[in-house]
Amino acid sequence: MKKLSLVSIGLMACLAIGISTARGQEYSLMDLGVVKDMVASEAGALNNLGHIAGTAYKGQETCAFHFDYAKKYMADAGGVNSRGFGISSTNVVVGDSFFASPMASGSHAATFQAGVAKDLGLLRGQVYSRANGINGIGQVVGFSGPKRDSSESRAFLWTYQTGMRDIGTLGGAYAQANAINNAGFITGTAQTWATLVTTHAFIYQALSPVTGGMRDLGVLDGRSSYGMAINDNNHVAGYSTINTIDTRVHAFLHDGNRMIDLGSLGGSEPKTDVSVALGVNDSDQVVGYTYLPAVGAMPPQQVAFLWSRDSTVTGGKMVNLNKLLNGTGRNYLLISATAINHNGQIVATAHDIRNDNLRAVLLTPVAPALRR
Repeated sequence: MKKLSLVSIGLMACLAIGISTARGQEYSLMDLGVVKDMVASEAGALNNLGHIAGTAYKGQETCAFHFDYAKKYMADAGGVNSRGFGISSTNVVVGDSFFASPMASGSHAATFQAGVAKDLGLLRGQVYSRANGINGIGQVVGFSGPKRDSSESRAFLWTYQTGMRDIGTLGGAYAQANAINNAGFITGTAQTWATLVTTHAFIYQALSPVTGGMRDLGVLDGRSSYGMAINDNNHVAGYSTINTIDTRVHAFLHDGNRMIDLGSLGGSEPKTDVSVALGVNDSDQVVGYTYLPAVGAMPPQQVAFLWSRDSTVTGGKMVNLNKLLNGTGRNYLLISATAINHNGQIVATAHDIRNDNLRAVLLTPVAPALRR
């Protein structure tokens, strides 16, 4: 199973208020709008200054965007039919784009800065590549393969000094890198060496002479797990199968010692007992999406979630982020939350109920004294 996409479902300076747990917390919602001449936007990543990367759409046309939090403005990040998946602390956006060159028959991993797309190239023998994450010193991670977004790819690390290099697997044929933190620790998913091929989340330290290769983070149960985000404590958030009977997955947080099952909001029905974690901050707050069970004539519904730790070592609570919105935020249905920063701000993709379109939105915690 590869990373789930919203497309497939028809998908600041530090805040003085600090970070609050989900209990009793409210969030204001800012609609980030769309790039000029586009009609929809999808959230990708968020940095600690509130700047955001993502993708804007119009039919089959796409463009990576950078939302400038200070200017409150969404701009085309550059490139041709580009997509934005990550952003650094210095506001460099990464993703992919098509380039007009004899060597670029497919889309290539790219960085975007000041409206200019830079081609990061391919791994040897591959046709496509995409960048998923970038850290503060400009190290970029992603994957390169024979088809766009193919799980039959190889994970890469790109730096200005070394270019793009393959970081290996857990013994199998394929791997994908999804995120990198400021210390150069990478997470993603890689095939293991086994009679029955399995795909496990991993952690790997970039450019370390004593890294020892990838560390297998294991699974909650079953055969598969996927590392999607990593914080500066080297804690990984992602999702894993939970049994050997069906393909259900639950969001997890790996705290360096164990993989914690974050549960779901879907009840006991296998079709809705599903959750996927996509972002984590240094307080181990995790965001992603889950499903609500059908109620009467209302079908199952995908919603964004926030999970926060409680006073126990492995315990916490998952909440439907839609229940925490105040004011005009209630005019939106949050479908998926993709990132949370150290100030507790969350970037998500939402359905604008009034205008029936898809929008990237920013949620900001509201201090109790500021609530109405």
